[in-house]
Amino acid sequence: MAEHAPVLIMVAVLLPPRSLDALGLLVEERIVRTPFGNVGPLALRRTGSGQSLWVQPYSGLPTRTDPRATIYAARALGIQRVLTWDTGVAVNHALPRGQTVVAVDVIDATRQQPGTFFKAAGFEALVGLGESVESATFCPDATNALHALFPAAPPAVIVGVDGPRRETAAEARAYRALGADVICPNIAPEVFLARELGICFAAIVTVDAYSRDQVREALEGEVRSGLEHAMAHLPEVAQRLSAPRTCHCAT
Repeated sequence: MAEHAPVLIMVAVLLPPRSLDALGLLVEERIVRTPFGNVGPLALRRTGSGQSLWVQPYSGLPTRTDPRATIYAARALGIQRVLTWDTGVAVNHALPRGQTVVAVDVIDATRQQPGTFFKAAGFEALVGLGESVESATFCPDATNALHALFPAAPPAVIVGVDGPRRETAAEARAYRALGADVICPNIAPEVFLARELGICFAAIVTVDAYSRDQVREALEGEVRSGLEHAMAHLPEVAQRLSAPRTCHCAT
C-alpha cells in the first residue's frame, strides 16, 4: 500500500544534494507520467518522526518540465499541499541578500509557460471551470503557518517570470511601482495551476541578488546563511503542512 504523503516541497534552490537528507530518509524515487510529460524523479522521504513527504528539485529554466505536468503529477500522487522554495531578485530596497520572505501575492509576468489547464484537451471536466479562473492564489492556512515558522520573514509580493533572462533596470523600477518585492521564476504559473486543481500552494523565497537598478554591496556568506536558516526549518514546515486541511482551496 502506498504511503500517504500529502505534502510536496519543490526545491528551486541550488543546494548540495546531501543537504536534502535533512528532510528525511529516502524511501523511493518515482517518475510520474502525465498528459503534459513526465515528472521526476520525485523523492519520497520519511522524517525521524515518521512523517512522509515528497521532494522535487525544480528549475525555472525554459527547458524545465511543463508546469502543468508538475501540478498534475502532484494531484495524481494525492498531494494536498505544495510548498515552493525559490531564490529571487529583490526589487524592494529594504530586502537584503539572504533574507527569506513569505509569498502573499503574485504578479504574473510570464509569457512562455501555460498558465491554465482550461482548454487543454479533455480537461474542461477535470477542472470544472468556465471562461474565468478563480483569482485566489496562495493558501491562507499554509501561508499563516509559514509566517509562524519564519517570524522574521516579511510578507512579499512576487513577480513571476520565465527566466533565465534577468530584468532590466527599467523593468525593476516598473515592478517596484506596481508594489512588487521580489522577482523569481518558479511560482507563476504553478500557483494558479495548483488552485485550479484544488491543491494548496504556498511559497518562500530567499533573496540572492539585487535588481539591476540598485547599486548595493554584496557581502560574502550572507546568502549561504539565509539558505541554511531556511533549510533548518523545512522539516518543521513539512510537519505543519501535513495537518488536515481546514482551508477552502479544495473547493
